[in-house]
Amino acid sequence: MSSPPAAVRERLDRAFQVVAGKGGVGRTLVASAIALRASQRGERVLLLEVNAPDSCARFLGVAPAPDEPREVLPNLWLCRMTPAGAMKEYALLILRFKALYTLVFENRLVKYLLRSIPSLAELTMMGKAWYHTTETLDDGSPRYTRVVVDAPATGHAMTFLSLSRIVADVVPPGVLKVAAEKMAALIESPIDSCLHLVALPEEMPVNEALELAVFSAKKLHMATGIGVMNRRLVPFASSDELAAIERARASADPGLATFLETALRRRELESVQADHAARFAAEVDRPVVTFDEMPSRMTPQELTRHAVGWLDEAAGTNRVTMAPIGAWR
Repeated sequence: MSSPPAAVRERLDRAFQVVAGKGGVGRTLVASAIALRASQRGERVLLLEVNAPDSCARFLGVAPAPDEPREVLPNLWLCRMTPAGAMKEYALLILRFKALYTLVFENRLVKYLLRSIPSLAELTMMGKAWYHTTETLDDGSPRYTRVVVDAPATGHAMTFLSLSRIVADVVPPGVLKVAAEKMAALIESPIDSCLHLVALPEEMPVNEALELAVFSAKKLHMATGIGVMNRRLVPFASSDELAAIERARASADPGLATFLETALRRRELESVQADHAARFAAEVDRPVVTFDEMPSRMTPQELTRHAVGWLDEAAGTNRVTMAPIGAWR
């Protein structure tokens, strides 16, 4: 990892952090690790999932927390946002009285109308995320000093993050415009916010991450976070070992030759991954942290613990002792 530790550390200390990337690249692992790391360092952290299947709960080893934040670990609150829950919370903030909310928003025709409004779900969930960044305790201090958002996959993430600015620019003056302006200002803050991008060392995940990086810079105007290259294969053998395998393959019996051929194909896959990882690091325009491929028998909680360690190491604040990679083979 060649990125300056100070650059990684500064981005992981932002008050509002969003983790995005192609579906299946490990966004939830990264978001959970970022949140857990901050909570272990004494920050009051809220981890928000955007209409997801309780994956953060699985990586943290805790029970799900739909719609309302719940403290699941010391200093760490979890909340899986849903469109219906976000709408209810936003409506209650405006109407103040639950009876009035029930009268208006539980009306069958009103519910049908709301479901027909494009992207309303994304806007209300972004509004909920913004609201939690403004909450305070009785003494006036922030309820949460870090809010980490596990964003949806690339296309939906673009809508989720860009909608507030679009609404703020096009709607007439009023309550909605004021609210959208506040959401957009949070996303565009060069000090408080940043966007982390996650990819695998494969062509399509890297392409989508780079596309999102360009979109973020030109459309969102959101500060850069870190890039995470996830599930990099650990080198199977050294150069000398590979040369020995090549020599042995020529004289081995057919069964052993097939095994040795498999070892050499693994090295070819490592080379392909290295090319994709190098392109990601060169073009993503942010510090890059690498997470290694880990054995499938590891639990999600073990993966998260290792991810916290890699983040600590990248930030120059390593306080976690992890088993050597070879020990997991």
